[in-house]
Amino acid sequence: MLNIFRSYSNFKFNRIEKQIYQNLFQVMKIISQATLFFLCLSSPLHSKSRLGEYFLGFGAFRAGGGDVVEVKGDSLNLSANSPASDFADFALSFNYGNLEDNATEHSLWSLNLNYVMHFNDIHTSAAMFNPYAGIGLGYMNDASGMILGDDGMTWALQLGSEVAFTESLSMNFGSSFFGLWKDLAQTEFSAGLGVTWWINETHGMAIDYDYTFGDKIDYLSLSYLYSWR
Repeated sequence: MLNIFRSYSNFKFNRIEKQIYQNLFQVMKIISQATLFFLCLSSPLHSKSRLGEYFLGFGAFRAGGGDVVEVKGDSLNLSANSPASDFADFALSFNYGNLEDNATEHSLWSLNLNYVMHFNDIHTSAAMFNPYAGIGLGYMNDASGMILGDDGMTWALQLGSEVAFTESLSMNFGSSFFGLWKDLAQTEFSAGLGVTWWINETHGMAIDYDYTFGDKIDYLSLSYLYSWR
């Protein structure tokens, strides 16, 4: 009787032990698959980008901060991007809004055309880098005089890099040095970062933050992107 009980106990223990190992194996299998999945996501061979794509952008800006006086404002933004070649784009943007200081509201609009050169993709184990550099021309009508001090034709130099983490998610680190043609002493430098999420091949969303070091103004924007390629 005792031997039968021992045999039954050993059999039951072996079944429990086997079940535990099976469960552990399933857990390890799931963890391994999830790890492989995220590694694949973090090493994209090709990803949708704001560089080298045809798209239209519709966005809204909020501004705040200021060096001497507190500044706040709102702006609407329309943009269009079109490849000029395999390694360069034309980027057109139009902004219209207002800036307010000391309870006085001033209108502001600008039109800019940039030629942006993007270099070969640099692949790493964690992401794909796409450095870029650009030059631009534009016109600014600033009734407040708070951006560059006056209205007129503007120039711009750009430098940055887009970092793709997945096929649909990327981050942009960029800087811009810009000023007035008629007064080269009137210049400004800005730097910022942005996150772009392509919901699918056609629709996307972008959040961008920029900071101007001269005027000490923060800009935060939310944009909808429509791509037809």
